[in-house]
Amino acid sequence: MIIPGVLVSLVTFPGVVIHELAHQIFCMLCNLEVYEVKYFQMGNPNGYVIHEAADRPWKIFFTCMGPFFINSVLGMVILLPASIELLVFHEFSNPLQLFLGWLGFSILMHAFPSRGDAKVMIRRILKSPDVSFVWKVIAAPFVGLIYICSVGSIFWLDLVYSAALAMLIPWILVHIL
Repeated sequence: MIIPGVLVSLVTFPGVVIHELAHQIFCMLCNLEVYEVKYFQMGNPNGYVIHEAADRPWKIFFTCMGPFFINSVLGMVILLPASIELLVFHEFSNPLQLFLGWLGFSILMHAFPSRGDAKVMIRRILKSPDVSFVWKVIAAPFVGLIYICSVGSIFWLDLVYSAALAMLIPWILVHIL
């Protein structure tokens, strides 16, 4: 059975909101004017941030990759108590842990930047003659990963990524402590 993307986005809507908020946060950190934000909508795309064009490659990189960093870290932090409880006690003992589990997992599900973000980095960093070779070397693997993750999402790579971060880091912490 194939689950429609609309249903996944609806169930994991907090992740879409945080994804767009991450773009907006990095725009603010890079002093880029934001013209319009749609945190969530039923459609394609599920959300967006329209902002002025960045004038430096590092600004382009971070505004495009912001959701990966913020969603990954925030999702893991929110999930940590629930994941540790599951690993140690093999159950969720209260509804708050279940809520935190859903919220953290939802946020992790939307950590991958979009193909649109990859296209911006290709056009504005990789193909730009004005950008240094160093920034091209930094951006290229991330662009490749975005495309791999985009194709992989068809095969639930975003779910696998979320599950790995949700359980692997807490598993390591539980077994080290």
